[in-house]
Amino acid sequence: MYPITYEADFDQERNRLTTFFRLIVAIPWIIVGYIYAIAATVTVIIAWFAVVILGRYPDGLYNFNSGMLRFSSRISGFVALLTDDYPPFNISEDPAYPIRIGIAPRPESQSRLKAFIRLILALPLVVVSYVINFVHTGATLLAWLTIVFRGYQPAGVHNALLFTSSWQARTTGWLMLLTDVYPPVGDERAQPGDIHLQAPPQAPAVGGVATPADPGQQL
Repeated sequence: MYPITYEADFDQERNRLTTFFRLIVAIPWIIVGYIYAIAATVTVIIAWFAVVILGRYPDGLYNFNSGMLRFSSRISGFVALLTDDYPPFNISEDPAYPIRIGIAPRPESQSRLKAFIRLILALPLVVVSYVINFVHTGATLLAWLTIVFRGYQPAGVHNALLFTSSWQARTTGWLMLLTDVYPPVGDERAQPGDIHLQAPPQAPAVGGVATPADPGQQL
């Protein structure tokens, strides 16, 4: 299983008012997110030097940057209408929040070479990101229209957003050097013995695209 997992609980009945004004409602979190992004830029650069020179990610930096990934993923999921619940402002794990990002413990050692040429290795992801971001934007717009005018989130749209959001989280974590494992485009199935987060029974998908809870609500 990939070292970075993403899950979002499915909630069919949604709030039309907060959805209509979602970008306005999200302004406080977006402002805090920009501040965090400045800090994360500095800490990732420091982590890059540490991995290239020492071959390992400093524990404190790993925990901090993992928190940055959690925060940014919760904010982007909230803006993309995966949930109506307001995200916490902290960067720690929050099992009660509908969007959860699982990050594996810090690896004891990492590849100096893969860290050194990380931006070169990222070039194929840039191409894939155009397609993923196009789907993400379209699914977000479709979710906004459906929720505002019909008051519910289609399971198919939720699954599409879950797929694109999980890919974005995995890719961002990889770029932040939290793992050397190249991010997969699709769902990476768990193998026997893997430890992973479990979704509540009502969720139509976990960590990728899966069978919706209510096929009749798919578009």
